Amino acid sequence: MLVKHGERGQALVETLLFLPIALAVMFAILYFARLGVLEERAQSAVRYGAIVSFESTTKYSAADIYNALDDTSPPITTCDAAIATDALTVLNGTGTGGSARPFWKPDHAPVSTCAVSTMNFSGWWFSAYHYVTVTKHTVTAAMDVPSYISATLGVTGTVSASLGYAHSDPPSVIMYCVSTVGYAVAAGLNATYTSGSC
Repeated sequence: MLVKHGERGQALVETLLFLPIALAVMFAILYFARLGVLEERAQSAVRYGAIVSFESTTKYSAADIYNALDDTSPPITTCDAAIATDALTVLNGTGTGGSARPFWKPDHAPVSTCAVSTMNFSGWWFSAYHYVTVTKHTVTAAMDVPSYISATLGVTGTVSASLGYAHSDPPSVIMYCVSTVGYAVAAGLNATYTSGSC
């Protein structure tokens, strides 16, 4: 079968028209896959920081009680530094499970934020078990997205994952929020105590 010059030229024109479109679609699929993996990695990182890191590093001791007796200001509720460090390690793909390939890592340094607050729910004002500490942990990561994808589809390439979890209050928070507990502890230790209110 002979191919005419016109048919060869038509095939060349069709290839020139559709090859760039096919390549653009293929690379867009790759970037969306990468964005999806980065989103999943962010979710895993925030869970790891919240559950594993907090449980393994946060220990309350008698020092917390004595510090609460010495200091009459509201207790400082800060996030443990290990939560952010461990979460960022997982997000960067350098955790204990091996290292991720560069293609699956964020292109820019991820950010981890953490906020701690004390909350109470309905009940008698003197009930210490009505107070809980809530930690909200957020990680954000970004990747570079080609301009033709972001301009056409409005994709930014930034992922964020948050997790809020409740846990037991440290003794200093309970003593500060529930004055009867603070006075009882102070009386048992022959110390003075000035109550506060949450």
